[in-house]
Amino acid sequence: MLALYRRMGLATKITIGMIIGLIFGWIFKAHYAAWSVVTDPIGDIFLRLLMMTILPLIFFSIASGIAGIADLQRLRQVGGIFLVYWFFSSLFAAVIGLIWAYIIKPGAGIILHEKEVFTTEGVDVLRSFIEWIPNNIIAALADFNILQLIVFSLFIGFGIVFIGHTDAGKLLSKFVAAGNDLMTRVVEIVMNFAPLGVMCLMADVTGSLGTEVLTGLTKMLLTQYVAYATVIVIVYPILLKFFARVNPIQHFRNIYPAMILAFSTCSSSATLPLTMKVTKERAGVPEDNVNLIAPPAATINMHACAAEMPIYAVFAAQMFGLDLSLGSLAIISFLGVIMAAGVAGVPGGGIMMAAIMMETMGLPLTIVPWVAGIYRLIDMPNTMLNITGDTVGMVITAAQIGDLDRETFDKPKGLTT
Repeated sequence: MLALYRRMGLATKITIGMIIGLIFGWIFKAHYAAWSVVTDPIGDIFLRLLMMTILPLIFFSIASGIAGIADLQRLRQVGGIFLVYWFFSSLFAAVIGLIWAYIIKPGAGIILHEKEVFTTEGVDVLRSFIEWIPNNIIAALADFNILQLIVFSLFIGFGIVFIGHTDAGKLLSKFVAAGNDLMTRVVEIVMNFAPLGVMCLMADVTGSLGTEVLTGLTKMLLTQYVAYATVIVIVYPILLKFFARVNPIQHFRNIYPAMILAFSTCSSSATLPLTMKVTKERAGVPEDNVNLIAPPAATINMHACAAEMPIYAVFAAQMFGLDLSLGSLAIISFLGVIMAAGVAGVPGGGIMMAAIMMETMGLPLTIVPWVAGIYRLIDMPNTMLNITGDTVGMVITAAQIGDLDRETFDKPKGLTT
């Protein structure tokens, strides 16, 4: 039995932990006060481990992601167009996530014990944006000010790009890349504790709240799926039709092998070789364009992540009865874009970003174990949408600069061609 457990993937282990926790909490709900003495500290330790990694993870993932995009000369044409596509399409995805969260209301009806009171009264939107800029980065780190750290990381990443041709720039690029590799490994270590942590947290939640949690999980999952479907069925076809002037259905035929692999592996990085192959050979994008765009796109161009992060924030806000202001919604949308670009390329990266979103918006980490428990179900369509967005961006970029091989793009494709 132990050997079988060791061979299981992390997502499977977390799912099993969630199920055990739900069942245990439901069966022994009457004795919650007795067993929560054990489960509550273990769950708290897991959350603290997540919190421990947040600040360095944000800095190194964002800085290295930007620094590794390309030098300025190559960004001016191909990279420049793709970056415009990345920002606005990611922002659209984040807004779509917000809209569906308010339509479906996944957090409505889940009554939590009011341990904290939230309010948006007296929020100065302009002042909030101004205070994104840190006047003391050390103080920002000490105060756990994630927004200021994100802005600082963006400046560092672009600064490295500006001096990328110098010895110092090359050294700094290697440094942030090494830091990102280090934090990726640290997150992997922390996520090894996720099955136990999620089991205890879910037992604690179910034992104290009841099975209404299951309803919330189902509605949150539905919200994710509907948001993803909106992007892939409506947004992408519009972008392809108007900005690339190609047949959207033909595009999906061209890149479907990569979509299938992404869905099954839940890894944009693992799918990258096939993504590049089908975009070159089936979608007609020149090789140099693909080589420039595809690797960074697999890291920063994550539309599904941009959509899901606002859903988590609204979900938590609805549970605690928080009415978010327009300024807060704008911040949430922007964070969806930035956090999607900073998602670590490791199992559980989305879980980490959910924790960051909650912390940034001043909301409890209550839903983090919920997200962890069903993340495999989120991650499959999530990854497929992400790599589809990469290919859409590459086709649009090639079309905009006149490099798209339309004959190759329009050529009929079979199952083996």
